[in-house]
Amino acid sequence: MRWLLCAAFSITIACVQGQPNPLNAPFRHELSFINENDAYLFREHDAYYTNGIFLAFRWAKERNGKKQVHQAELGQKIYTPLIRKTRSAADVDRPYCGFLYGRYQQTSFLQKESMLSYSITLGTVGEASLGENVQNAYHSLFGYGRFTGWQYQVRNAVGADLAISYARTLWEDSSWIKLVPQVQASLGMNDTHAAAGMYFCLGSLESNRNTALWNARVQSAETALRKKHELFVYWYPEILLQGYNATVQGGLFSKGEGAVLAEPSCCMFRHTTGICYANARITLQLGITFESREAISQKTPQQYGSVMMAYRMK
Repeated sequence: MRWLLCAAFSITIACVQGQPNPLNAPFRHELSFINENDAYLFREHDAYYTNGIFLAFRWAKERNGKKQVHQAELGQKIYTPLIRKTRSAADVDRPYCGFLYGRYQQTSFLQKESMLSYSITLGTVGEASLGENVQNAYHSLFGYGRFTGWQYQVRNAVGADLAISYARTLWEDSSWIKLVPQVQASLGMNDTHAAAGMYFCLGSLESNRNTALWNARVQSAETALRKKHELFVYWYPEILLQGYNATVQGGLFSKGEGAVLAEPSCCMFRHTTGICYANARITLQLGITFESREAISQKTPQQYGSVMMAYRMK
């Protein structure tokens, strides 16, 4: 996994150096890849939220003078307990689970540096999510030990979710410091929660409608940007209230038999620190997330790193 992170840096640097970077080029489409994994923290620890892979395609449109960014995303998340060599159900402090989903999201950039987005997600937990298969494959590739308790995983269940989020810049100083609170809510069969947090950003940033912070570097027409490049660090603390979590509790209407399930923590705290670079064509983002216990039975909090690469085209 470490060589994968180094390769990501090398490829991105080569792309940045090798591509022309016109200020106002209308790159209308973007393809992005994100991988989240606790191995990026270079620790001998592999548990709880252990891997996430996300592939997204975005395109920009203008409607009634307002910019919209549309996104189609395919993703998978994998969860495991703390004890890798699971001998019995008693060793499962957080359920084994994979979550495979497809999502459509639309983000509209409104007046006064505000944005509103909604999404619809269709996903599955259980064996159909291919969580066990994918984890065994990359553990074999990188020489990691296998988790031995997948027979206790959450059983197959399909569900849909609707989500909405709103953010607006609270304070900005010469586009170098920005505070942006955000509220989110999700309602559905896989994930029901409400959350509130705030981005603290420091560095060279674009306006909300054009910044990589919101995956908004795509443009539907030539746009006069404030800066040729973006380079900023950010911190995003967040409080999350969980109503239902299928990766912990199983399917809302179909639990199946034989799975070891748990109760979700009602209140969670999460904070992410990261750095982001973007020019006309490329975005590179690295982050570290610390998260309190997702399930009441979890023995410890969890943390993981992430790497994101995006490439824009006409």
